[in-house]
Amino acid sequence: MKASAYFSWAFLLSPIWAAPAANPCDIRSTDTSFTDYAYVYFTGEGTSNGEQIYMAVSNNNDPTQWTTLKNGQPFLTTNVGTKGIRDPSLIAAPDRSKFWIIATDLKVNGLPGGWSNTDMQTKGSKSIVVWESTNLKNWSGPRLAKVSPDNAGMTWAPDAIWDPARNAYMVYWTSSVLSNGNGISAGWKILRCYTKDFVTFTKAEEYLVGYGMDVTITAGDNGAYYMITKNGPNGLIQENVSYNGLSGQWKKVSENIGQGALPSGEGPLIFRDNKTPSKWHLWIDNNTKGSGYMPFETTNIATGHYTKTQNYKLPANPRHGYVIPM
Repeated sequence: MKASAYFSWAFLLSPIWAAPAANPCDIRSTDTSFTDYAYVYFTGEGTSNGEQIYMAVSNNNDPTQWTTLKNGQPFLTTNVGTKGIRDPSLIAAPDRSKFWIIATDLKVNGLPGGWSNTDMQTKGSKSIVVWESTNLKNWSGPRLAKVSPDNAGMTWAPDAIWDPARNAYMVYWTSSVLSNGNGISAGWKILRCYTKDFVTFTKAEEYLVGYGMDVTITAGDNGAYYMITKNGPNGLIQENVSYNGLSGQWKKVSENIGQGALPSGEGPLIFRDNKTPSKWHLWIDNNTKGSGYMPFETTNIATGHYTKTQNYKLPANPRHGYVIPM
């Protein structure tokens, strides 16, 4: 499908958006009926509207070539919380009857001192920003959903995945917990809670310690879950695997992903190729140079070995976000 057809908006209401995913645990799975990809992202704090929701669609089912919607202007904007968002995730229901965008409630542009202002980590939002849709065209929201405990200093890079063991979505995020309390000890960690509707959430609990930040998890084959995170040496990316569910033991597969191509990286996203199910795409945000995502790929996710993608053209300023098939 040519990206230009997407601008008619008729495509957003077509049956493919509602087609059931092959793997009910994670819509980022093998399903040959998918004909393109959707990418939601923000463009950075360098402009007054960079910390809003942007959206792009792939050209002809090619995840290396993209066209932005709304002529590159924000697709959705927030007027709640800090009035800025970062790190959006696009979550689809297992039957694709609903979609949610969840994002960090943080606006760095205009913040006194910018990134040197430590208040964003000690007095940051306890909430995530949520939008909801049944067709990806019409969205309700934004609204704030408090997920972090009162002793948390921030709620960054929220993500979610369907957990069949709980029959609910596991929502997880990076947080700096300032003091012991609410059943969570102080420290830098990944917290989580559960929801069925992104309206009501269970009490936050400690999920992971020692796994860095910007965690994203995808379901692989044969019951495997792969966790990609900014962790380990050189400020680069690490891959871990669990064969015992989302609450099972995680084992390191590889680290230093991106070495030689990037000085460091953050905000990884990962998705399976629509046409070649054994192929996976891993994007790493080249945050130190402000150039945005650099794509990598592998034909065997179990090895954790990725090579830089060649001849790609991503949207302008493609920062931390999320890709799903459509």
